[in-house]
Amino acid sequence: MSKITGIKPTPRQAMEWVKEVGNGKRRLVFSENAEARMKLRHIGRRQVLETLKNGLVSEPLHKDARDDWCCNLSWFHAGARLTVGVIFKLGDARGASADGQNGPDRVEGGELAVVAMVIEG
Repeated sequence: MSKITGIKPTPRQAMEWVKEVGNGKRRLVFSENAEARMKLRHIGRRQVLETLKNGLVSEPLHKDARDDWCCNLSWFHAGARLTVGVIFKLGDARGASADGQNGPDRVEGGELAVVAMVIEG
């Protein structure tokens, strides 16, 4: 089974990657939990992409408890404030999903995966 490893971006590099995701130039992978929460809260992918494209950093680049690099961006879309958490990962040559399993959220080797977790407010 392949493994996705964390990478250490600079804050400027991280923001460039996030903006590229928002503009459709980089691949965006949603975690299963994020998909379920988005559906429950009636939040669409377009809202998430707009937040990534236009959002302001609400929590700067830092390492989380799992030793992954992440940051949060916030933006108002359709009258509601959204906060999107992004985690920066890099897949190995065989590819894997964001949770380490092979499946539909697979990331090919060398591709950056930005996994979004969506929070209201």
